[in-house]
Amino acid sequence: MKQIFTAILWIGAFISQLHSQTSTEPYSIELERVNMPGTPSIHSFAFAQSNGKWLFVGGRTNGLHGFNPGDAFPKQYSNKNIFVVDPNTAATWSKNIFADIPFSLADPLRSTNMEYFQDGNKLYMIGGYGYDSASNGLVTFPRVTVLDIDEVIQATISGTSVSQYVRQVTDSRLQVCGGELQKLGDYFYLTGGHKFTGTYTRTINNQIYTNQLKKFKINDDGTSVNITDYETFTDTALFHRRDMNLVPSIKSDGTTPYLTLYGGVFKYNQDIPYTKPIYIEKGAYSYDNSFEQKMSQYSCANLSAFNIITGSFHTTFFGGVSLYYYNENTHSQVYDSLVPFIDDITTLTKNSQGISEEKISPTKMPALLGANAKFILDQSVPHYSNGVIKFNELSGRTFAGYIYGGIRALLPNTTPTFPSDYILKVYITPTKSNIKHIGNTVPSQYKLSQNYPNPFNPKTIINYQIPSTDFITIKIFDELGNEIITLVNEKENAGIYEVDFDGSKLPSGVYFYKMEGNAFVETKKMLLIK
Repeated sequence: MKQIFTAILWIGAFISQLHSQTSTEPYSIELERVNMPGTPSIHSFAFAQSNGKWLFVGGRTNGLHGFNPGDAFPKQYSNKNIFVVDPNTAATWSKNIFADIPFSLADPLRSTNMEYFQDGNKLYMIGGYGYDSASNGLVTFPRVTVLDIDEVIQATISGTSVSQYVRQVTDSRLQVCGGELQKLGDYFYLTGGHKFTGTYTRTINNQIYTNQLKKFKINDDGTSVNITDYETFTDTALFHRRDMNLVPSIKSDGTTPYLTLYGGVFKYNQDIPYTKPIYIEKGAYSYDNSFEQKMSQYSCANLSAFNIITGSFHTTFFGGVSLYYYNENTHSQVYDSLVPFIDDITTLTKNSQGISEEKISPTKMPALLGANAKFILDQSVPHYSNGVIKFNELSGRTFAGYIYGGIRALLPNTTPTFPSDYILKVYITPTKSNIKHIGNTVPSQYKLSQNYPNPFNPKTIINYQIPSTDFITIKIFDELGNEIITLVNEKENAGIYEVDFDGSKLPSGVYFYKMEGNAFVETKKMLLIK
């Protein structure tokens, strides 16, 4: 097949990944368990959201297949319903997919580990492994399905037919499950995955890895679906993987999207996960040989955020399955070749120079869960079109979204597993790493000083003082009045403070900084010259 991708080996100094007690997280994490009676306990599903409602299709209602091979994927554990959930009211609606859709179209919709992606009002679903009524057996479906999201949600709520909002095409090139699907520009990118044939067992190898990165277009005119511009890159060393995390990312320039492929199982001829990420751009990919991800290599709930001032990109992984776990007693990461379930939360940071590091959060998952779960971004959070959170527009403690579904384990290894019934709210609070308390004197009044140096290139310092405890904000604006970044958004005691501002990612020009307190507002001008 035509190979259009350019392979680039990312070479750099090896960076130690061991956790440091003095390291600082870019944001702290809080979890809150919430109760939504009637919502489904499922994992490995396809998901979309619209107008505050969630849509779930497919997935399974039993636990991990690896510990009960005799009944790993029976059809009674496949999710045969379309579920709609309103997280604000905890209302849940469901509709059996066989109620008004022919078996030939409905069977792929109850499969597990299908690849999926939401683009506007369309949910694209590819492949999946499940029961096929025609052959009376388990198959990986060679199907591409497109759903009209709003219409399917409304039909499910009202109890009317969804058949007119479901379109499908057969394409054996996309007979894949366990991969990951994302989109860059007009093209879909499907990473890894495999084809299961027949009943799953641990003693018979009835799976064939694609070993590929696939690039293609899905054309849907509301009536028919077809695949065009299909191209692949085959690499057994890099793409012999499934059940990974393909994370939408933002380059250090603050505008260019790309994809980061983290983890996945299993290495060719070696039963351990992949630990080095791959960066996927339009028409190219690069292998980062300088960084080793030690935690959370299996598909799990994750969120990502970009800091436009530092040019750093952050990805947080919530629990899941991992090659290492964190030992609280020895304060170290412990290798476990059995790849256990963990309750650790870790954040990977890739800085503007392309160097990555891994930090372990003091916050833990409330149980051994997170594998095959979904982080659902709250749409009111400032974010890029690809779902990456705009770190610099967060205002203190922020509700970021939910963790839903997935697999829950009782023990790290060789243990009973269940579909998770945990629903967790996720809050993140940016770390106050750039605010310094520089004096013990209690000021008699509010004051915002002129930044220094001014003009500056690219860094400057802003001093301010407050006479009593107050909630203070300092924001940067461009000459047109557009907000650039929030530097301070905290409740602070009386005192004298300074905060750094780095304009290295901004163009030369006039900028304004505005300080607001309970009874104080002042704005000053500064000049960035490069």
